[in-house]
Amino acid sequence: MEERENWVTRVTLLEKLSDRHDDMAWRDFVAYYRGFIYGLVRRMGLNHADSDEVVQIVLLKSWDKLPDFKYDPAKGHFRGWLGRVTANAARNFLRSHTGRFVALENEKGLAVNEKEFFSSDSEIDKLADEEWAEYLPRLAWKNVADSFGESVRKTYELLQDGKGAEEIAAELGLAPSSIYVYKKRIQEKLLPEMKRLERELG
Repeated sequence: MEERENWVTRVTLLEKLSDRHDDMAWRDFVAYYRGFIYGLVRRMGLNHADSDEVVQIVLLKSWDKLPDFKYDPAKGHFRGWLGRVTANAARNFLRSHTGRFVALENEKGLAVNEKEFFSSDSEIDKLADEEWAEYLPRLAWKNVADSFGESVRKTYELLQDGKGAEEIAAELGLAPSSIYVYKKRIQEKLLPEMKRLERELG
């Protein structure tokens, strides 16, 4: 039995999204995928303000397209489909704003034009996989963080900053052995949650 029974499975959620008026399903979709879409757009080179606009466009397009979407695991991850929708939205957004492709090229040092901007599905899928690999642990930690005390949460934050057990112990005024215990406790909850999310949302 899963810890959070209110979390629906990926297929169940996508099935529920066939009804545009299922407000709970759409709230779940936004909660699960908004951060992923934003991170993906940022990886494409857009700034914060433009990324926020594209995220809104992608969410609206998803609301329009998902009622007719048929999920087929044999054709790849759902995030790949969402990545292609996102790339198309970003491409159209940049095309509609004079000079945006030039600005993106200057910022990222890439040879970018309307025909080359993530035109390959495999390129988009790779970018989506890279963003998913970073997004999934953040989402999983958000889900389990409240089950830990302040010292454990702070330990996780410092571990994410690249600090070692000795350094963290000194900063928090704890024994190094406590840090190793905390790290193990974090892994015991975080890894199963990541696997669950990958199964349900990936």
